[in-house]
Amino acid sequence: MRIILDTNEYIFGLDREAEEIAPGRVLDVIRILIEESEDFRLLLPEIIRKEVQRNIPGNLEGDFYRLIYSSEKIEHYAMSDVPGKLFEKYWDKKGLKEGDALIAAFAEFVKTDYLVSENRHIYRDLDIREFIAVNAQGFLEVLKEG
Repeated sequence: MRIILDTNEYIFGLDREAEEIAPGRVLDVIRILIEESEDFRLLLPEIIRKEVQRNIPGNLEGDFYRLIYSSEKIEHYAMSDVPGKLFEKYWDKKGLKEGDALIAAFAEFVKTDYLVSENRHIYRDLDIREFIAVNAQGFLEVLKEG
């Protein structure tokens, strides 16, 4: 299984006092999957890493770095690897904002299975088959069913 967590999943998930509890549970499950599933990969594009760095409260920054560098199953990517045609597909043809188009293009490029985002409404109406966009609660339900 290959997944991407959007910025808000890291920020809400690491903040154990946040009202959003599903992202925290997703991070807990990811830690288990990293240890127990040979085929699991968490994909982290630099656009999301940088956005987390800009927006995460200072007291959670260390937790973020410990998580993203905790395993070889967490793969880090430069956005320069994403073909411009894929970006154009989501920006020009699908009408996403620049950052959202970059993330969608990245998701397709790396052949992710799931893009987990509390902003999944951005991706919901894309009419695509390349990846599935779900929020944290939806991802937990997928795991429960599978």
